[in-house]
Amino acid sequence: MRVEVRPGLSLEPMHPDLAPGYFALIERNLDRLALWEPWAHDLHTLVTTRTFLAWQAQLRVSRTALPFVIVRDGEQVGSCTARLDATDGTAEIGYWVGDTVEGAGVASASIAALVEHVFARGDTDRVQARTAVANARSRALLGRLGFELEGVQRSAQRMPGRRVDMALYARVKAETLVE
Repeated sequence: MRVEVRPGLSLEPMHPDLAPGYFALIERNLDRLALWEPWAHDLHTLVTTRTFLAWQAQLRVSRTALPFVIVRDGEQVGSCTARLDATDGTAEIGYWVGDTVEGAGVASASIAALVEHVFARGDTDRVQARTAVANARSRALLGRLGFELEGVQRSAQRMPGRRVDMALYARVKAETLVE
């Protein structure tokens, strides 16, 4: 299901047919992504990208994830995904945007739409995100969207040659807040 964020900006379900554009987007942003994403250090080809997108589409079918490509004015500019845990009503989101839209509100609007889409499904009442402690832009975005810092997980993410601390943020659906 496509999610309309605002005119000219949408979340399109990941699908193997998107591979050429998605691969080109990753390639253009690989140096930036490698600062924060362990997967950016792996070998990327059109074939591995198509395989990844097929896997993501299968996760959607199995109802364990909501993977989207962020599209602005017909161009793929990033991605956002919610991994769903039906047993405890929690989703964990991940996201990134390309350099051509960074700072233009695309990430904020897209993540806000993703979170609302997740909550609207009715089976999730907590959304969380982990981001590198040093990733000030991502941490600020989560704060603007009403996520609260719950703590720091020391050495929680493996990057090539090192481990980094990760900040855990969460937002709980308003109607389910416990006083």
